[in-house]
Amino acid sequence: MTQSLREVLSSVKSLLVGTAAFTIGNSLLGVVLPLRMEAAGYPVALTGAIMAAYYFGLALGGWRGKRVILRIGHIRAFAVFAALTAATTLAYASFFDPAAWVIFRIINGFCIAGMTATIESWLNMRSSNQTRGRVLGYYMLTFYLAIAAGQTMVNLAPVAGPDLFMLSAALIGLALIPVAATRLGEPNLSDSRALRVRDLYAASQVGVVGAAVAGLMVGSFYALGVVFARRIGLSVPEAAMFMSVVVLGGLAAQVPMGMLADRFDRRIVMAGALLAVGGAWVALAGFMASGVPLIVLLAVALAFGGAMSSVYPLCVAQTFDRLERQYYIAAAGRLVMVYSIGATIGPLLASGLMAVFGPSSFFMFESSVAILYALFVLVRVARSPCLPAEEREPYVTLPDVTPVAMALDPRTRPDPDGAQDG
Repeated sequence: MTQSLREVLSSVKSLLVGTAAFTIGNSLLGVVLPLRMEAAGYPVALTGAIMAAYYFGLALGGWRGKRVILRIGHIRAFAVFAALTAATTLAYASFFDPAAWVIFRIINGFCIAGMTATIESWLNMRSSNQTRGRVLGYYMLTFYLAIAAGQTMVNLAPVAGPDLFMLSAALIGLALIPVAATRLGEPNLSDSRALRVRDLYAASQVGVVGAAVAGLMVGSFYALGVVFARRIGLSVPEAAMFMSVVVLGGLAAQVPMGMLADRFDRRIVMAGALLAVGGAWVALAGFMASGVPLIVLLAVALAFGGAMSSVYPLCVAQTFDRLERQYYIAAAGRLVMVYSIGATIGPLLASGLMAVFGPSSFFMFESSVAILYALFVLVRVARSPCLPAEEREPYVTLPDVTPVAMALDPRTRPDPDGAQDG
């Protein structure tokens, strides 16, 4: 029997509440850590290395976290991941040491990947083919708003004290309550058909390279964006607002970007988004030199966030267009891996440049990566024709901060037109 959207959302509201809780806590932690290191006088290269460790853990979690879930079950796995994340969040305040923080960040990334995979497989189980896309939309809305909310909560207490770590740990711990109380059954995490990265690259160079480029840009921004904001003279509340506006820009751009991607050649749309990223950073550099008001900087941040957040889902859509449906789930896993590698390397490169050339090199890095890849995409457009509209899969909104929401992607279903009970 096909479920209505209201029935589906009613059955998974506890999961959405749990998602909001741990995402707010994790987002708050992602802002507090670089601010704490910046206040302590850590070299920016060291800050970048510590923050990059999170994405390395994220990659490990995407690779091995599923085994933990299969071994002990979804609820217990989520409890383990949440408890370990909360404990390490509290440990940051007690062990203010770079080596310890690298280990904590790896653990955090691994556990967040596991928590996200647990939630998404449950949501996938509770949605039918007809409602899956809309459930994903509600999930993405929860995800983006929670990230923005977490970043603004940095204003609730001094960065130098333990209060923000305690708040972050409490929110992550509270995520256990709605999830542990759920009466949902255990989803099926059966393996999909294997696909090598080499074969995936042969199918879509634009999609695979683009996933790495998206990781470079997104990883470096969310790891070092708040440090950059502080170094160009913004206060802590202004820096937090700057980061939140970027996130909200990503949310606002998804619907119009999807309309463009479904109507025109996705590669041209992607190139336009990349050029917008590069142009936004060039504009930001010019505005910094002329000392424009904060509202102008936030307007540029909004545009930048919308363009940057569109690159990864465009890469997924571009790749799926060139594969048979039975390879979609495997391809999604490979793209997440490529993205995570890029997100690990990005903060290391950007922080190294900032250490040598100063804050201005941060937007030089972001804009150069975006513009160079846009040129690569345009070359591919000139060399190969666009697929007809009837042969393309629809664009689907996906997160760029943690792009592992593929279980909910309606394109990965073997029979998109058939009904399926939740």
